Amino acid sequence: MEDFRPRSLDEIVGQPTAVARLRRLAVGVRSGRIVPPALLLHGPPGIGKTTAARAFAREVLGEQYENSFTELKAFDDRSPQRMAAIILGSRQPPTRRALLRILFFAEVEALSAESQNALRPAIEGDGGYSVFLLACNDLSGLSKALRSRCTGLEFLPLSAEEMCTLVRRALAITPFHLDDAEVGSIVQRAGGIPREAIKLLREEGGAGGTSAPSAPPQ
Repeated sequence: MEDFRPRSLDEIVGQPTAVARLRRLAVGVRSGRIVPPALLLHGPPGIGKTTAARAFAREVLGEQYENSFTELKAFDDRSPQRMAAIILGSRQPPTRRALLRILFFAEVEALSAESQNALRPAIEGDGGYSVFLLACNDLSGLSKALRSRCTGLEFLPLSAEEMCTLVRRALAITPFHLDDAEVGSIVQRAGGIPREAIKLLREEGGAGGTSAPSAPPQ
């Protein structure tokens, strides 16, 4: 699945409002004009929140991405004790020549109430050198106190036209060939969710597509 994931904000299909906001923030950080607020990326699973967070971090950090971007997935240790350690580390200057440190929490609503409370002081940014990005599938699982300290960016299901563009771009890097009807079927069944479209593309291509290479993307 990682082979199909956009690496830059310019490569992301759809989400024009959220991507434009992230792009403006990235430019401001690189120019030294601003330190971005904590960001809350929210929307249904598979919509592209993690992709956008990583792309934003790459544009801000450049060659320091590998050593200054930390991603904590839902299955990582995110206990209150771990949150306390993260807060302590976030107040240290970034390593090497990075402008700042970026910490990304996927499925932040899965944090326990205690862990959400422990994270709140870091989100407030008191004396820190880090920017926090939070991704959330269900806002109802996130405390109001944490939500109020973040700038929200909503990620919406893609339109049929956007989904068609996404599927055809993905198809161009596979050995499969699907006709217009098969692409249309994937778009309809995916319901505007990029991850679902890629999953269906792999299933359809592997089951019924030919092995003739597709034309390179234009």
